[in-house]
Amino acid sequence: MMRALSEPAPPLEGVPPRRRLRWLLLWLLLAFQLPALLLFGVAAWLAMDREQAALEQRLMARTVALSHRVNARVVAVQDALQRLAQQLPPDGQDLRDFQRAASALARDLEIDAIVLARANGQSLVHVPLAVGAEPPRTAPPAFTEVARTGRAGVVNATTWPAREGPVVGIGVPVTRAGGETLALQAVLELPRLTPLLEAGLLPSHWQAAIVDNAGRYLANSAGPQGPASERVGAALQERLARDGFGTLRWVEQGGPPMTVSYWTAPATHWTALVAVPADVIDASAWRTLLTLGVSMGLLMAIGGTGAWLVRRRLTAALNAMRAATEAAEAGRRRGEQRLEGMLQAAPIATLLIDETHRVRSFNPAARALFGHAPEQILGRSLEPLFTPLSWRYCQEDIAAVLRGTVRGPDGVTSGHCVRLGGDVFPAEFSVAPIPRADGERLLSVTVRDVTEREEIQASLLAAHHEVQEVSQRFERMLLREMDARQEQIGRELHDAVGSAVAGVSMLLEAAAARRNDPALVGALLEKSREQVQVVAERLRQLSRGIVPAGSEAGALHQALEQYLLDAAALMGIECTLRARGDFSDVGAENAGHVYRVVQEAVTNAVRHGQARRIAVHLARAGALCGLTVRDDGKGCDLSLVHPSHPGMGLKSMQARARALQGRLALRNRRSGGCEVVLRWSEPPEEL
Repeated sequence: MMRALSEPAPPLEGVPPRRRLRWLLLWLLLAFQLPALLLFGVAAWLAMDREQAALEQRLMARTVALSHRVNARVVAVQDALQRLAQQLPPDGQDLRDFQRAASALARDLEIDAIVLARANGQSLVHVPLAVGAEPPRTAPPAFTEVARTGRAGVVNATTWPAREGPVVGIGVPVTRAGGETLALQAVLELPRLTPLLEAGLLPSHWQAAIVDNAGRYLANSAGPQGPASERVGAALQERLARDGFGTLRWVEQGGPPMTVSYWTAPATHWTALVAVPADVIDASAWRTLLTLGVSMGLLMAIGGTGAWLVRRRLTAALNAMRAATEAAEAGRRRGEQRLEGMLQAAPIATLLIDETHRVRSFNPAARALFGHAPEQILGRSLEPLFTPLSWRYCQEDIAAVLRGTVRGPDGVTSGHCVRLGGDVFPAEFSVAPIPRADGERLLSVTVRDVTEREEIQASLLAAHHEVQEVSQRFERMLLREMDARQEQIGRELHDAVGSAVAGVSMLLEAAAARRNDPALVGALLEKSREQVQVVAERLRQLSRGIVPAGSEAGALHQALEQYLLDAAALMGIECTLRARGDFSDVGAENAGHVYRVVQEAVTNAVRHGQARRIAVHLARAGALCGLTVRDDGKGCDLSLVHPSHPGMGLKSMQARARALQGRLALRNRRSGGCEVVLRWSEPPEEL
């Protein structure tokens, strides 16, 4: 703010500031090194693309080789089966020679079984068989598809009761002289396909697999062969069904990202898969990036060193020229510092302005009062800080001071000012001249916020009126409550006690009229006794309503128990009472106040909060006593705590808390419902 009192001397011609020099050197450094950064980015992208393309080529070569091995195996088995089919005797002749030839072929080709079956599934030949084992009577429907179509083919992974695990088939059709077409199938269990993967020849971390056209794994180098129902992921299966070959990035559920190459053989429709983890590709790319990065780092280090040397030489030259300008401004700054020190130390909001009403400086008190930051007000007009009418008064004061006169008896003007954000507040302001050695005319405008003073005056007057109004309203409500209680007691006595006494009188008159019939007189007297007991119980209930805790000390706990039992029965709610400590010495008057607080809290919880469960807790430690009433209702409106609210119940509880010289609190519970807390001190019983 001190520099804003007057404009600083302009720098020497042609000498840029130090900050401008730093930015200039930075831009030069970027201009020289930006081509190198672009070259590094292009080289890195090309290297990663080259590594990716080379890996995909290697993957596809391995995949095609695996597919060819699978296809060669299938073709070899089908050729052998075709030669075996030529040895099949005509229908009706002995098949033992054919079976021996089939067994020998199975051993030579490492086949688990050779099956000859009709199109209806009837098995004619099944070799080899275990010693003493019965040949299966039927073959799986998938094995007979060759006989029905008349075309050679393969069978996807399937289950067969004759084999423990899943199997695949390689079959050819065989046509007999009579025109019947049979299916000659070579059966292989899935482990027979594992050697085709040549897992030992794969590079480290590479994996290979064979998948049938249903998406089931036939062989997998990643681990032991699972059941035939184990399938590849849905996304990969969809890609295999759509494209015959290709490469893709694939993430199997629970596994790392993989780059997968696949090739589907048209003859078998089985797919060869070769996969490599994505981190293997990333490692190769990172090595290339590291090599390029080291070269780029050296280049940038050389450029940075050159820029630092240039900056060092230019800074030394600037420091020499700046020393001359600083000596010229030293005197002016000392004067500015003295003026600024007095301004900042002033406890009242003070602003320094020039003849054009523009703010040159202001102290922390003015910043706290108006809320403006220095950049929001320095060099700008004083007008936004005043309301239009008060600004006109301020302009008149400024004009009077410039003429050498003072408006008003003490030079203080009352008006309104405006804070940042538009908040208007009452204020008193005055204008005074500031002498300057250079002849410039500055003025000080002091502003005092009188909001608190006016608010205190207004609040005192409002409090006086509110006290009178609340007192009058409370007296009227108290009178209405007393009249209502008296009217209720009268109705209770008339409705309950009066009718019961009249009934007793009629029973006694009937007994007197039939005094010669002892049995009837005894029955009438018994009914009269029962009616008298009803009247007595009703009178006790009325007395609890008038003097709930009795007239003697020690009745608080019993009175609350009886009230909660009655409330639970009448209102259909669940009430509980727990007490910790001795309340036998609580006087009747204090007990009555506590009883009424509980009564009002329960009534409000049921009537306004729709509570169904109410818990009352009494606790005492020495002279300190506490009461807590909790409910499970919908909570309470905390605005009711305000003393100006016309509710009688809350005012009654607050008045009783004051009579106990205690404190009453009303708050909402986090778990729902409302909580009323009463704390008071019960003096120990005098001996």
